[in-house]
Amino acid sequence: MPGILEGIRVFDLTIAAVGPWASKLLGELGADVIKVEAPEGELSHAIPPPIKGTAVLYISANFNKRNIVLDLKNEGDRAIALKLIEKSDIFVQNMRPGAVERLGLGFDVVSKINPRLVYVAASAYGRVGPMAKEAGIDPNLQAFSGWCSITGQPGGEGEMFRHLAHLDISTSTMIVEAVLQALLARERTGKGQKIEIEMLAGALSLQTSRLAEYFATNEQPKPMGSAVTTTVPHQAFLCEDQQYIAVGVVSEDQWPRFCRALKLDDLSNDPRFITNPQRVRNRTELIPLVEARFRTKPAAWWAIRLTKEQVPNSRIMDFEGLRYHPQVVQNQQIVELQTPHWGTLHVEGLPWKFEKTPAGPIRPGGLKGEQTDEVLRELGLL
Repeated sequence: MPGILEGIRVFDLTIAAVGPWASKLLGELGADVIKVEAPEGELSHAIPPPIKGTAVLYISANFNKRNIVLDLKNEGDRAIALKLIEKSDIFVQNMRPGAVERLGLGFDVVSKINPRLVYVAASAYGRVGPMAKEAGIDPNLQAFSGWCSITGQPGGEGEMFRHLAHLDISTSTMIVEAVLQALLARERTGKGQKIEIEMLAGALSLQTSRLAEYFATNEQPKPMGSAVTTTVPHQAFLCEDQQYIAVGVVSEDQWPRFCRALKLDDLSNDPRFITNPQRVRNRTELIPLVEARFRTKPAAWWAIRLTKEQVPNSRIMDFEGLRYHPQVVQNQQIVELQTPHWGTLHVEGLPWKFEKTPAGPIRPGGLKGEQTDEVLRELGLL
């Protein structure tokens, strides 16, 4: 059965993570994604670690694509690109504002040869303003968007979120959402359109609740380690075996169950802690009592107790444990992928499961320019 984007072609002029991950997702939905690179290759080739000479980032961000090389500074190759764009449905690029326009592939140019084209221009900070022409990467955006100001230990310095692609890939998913909406609009109007997406806007949207706290109170949220500002107890606790367990009491009916799990029934009706607002106000009194109890038993013991009482909890997993966990394995959230260049890889599974228009299967991408002749010949451009 064909994928939901079967018959849709993507001209992929993307680099690093934001753009490539977005077009990869479109490929996993069934689109024919043509990744276009300059002869020297895009910057992710230089980011370690490699597998058999190819950067892991380049491999993982470019599944379900066909790879071609075009020198867009060369008039002949640029003409080929325009012919390919004419036969495409979607154009995705995440270069610094102005770079693609200098190559002669700005929206004003390509929309004239293909009025049905959905054109995505992703940038770091936006296409206007004093920082419009600045390049941006995930850590920089974490810093500028305020993310680092609310991350870290209480009273400590701000910290980066160690998953350095979090803002990148969150922006990628927003690109996919926008593309699908633009394709739907095209079905109604017959016309394509330009979509502008900024990492900064995406980063702020991910912090909606923290921004709401700030605007409501006019007080800057402070770093709280693993704890959250709005519900208590809701954080990670160190256990007897020096392993952590994350617990979240997010509704009033969970509070007495949490107390039963910890055999701290007297806290359940303590007037200082009986409602969540009271627990938030009296956090400094409650948390040491809970921390002391968690240190008396190993994490697995507490996980059994909390799960029995239906209190949200999770042990802190590492990738090695996660890779073989039956929940992950049975839902195909990590899968094996056979590749012609890099052997057997373990990769993330598909993030969606459609009943009637299945996504995937995940296919390995190729080396830089590997399918150039194939693609150009298929489209009558060679």
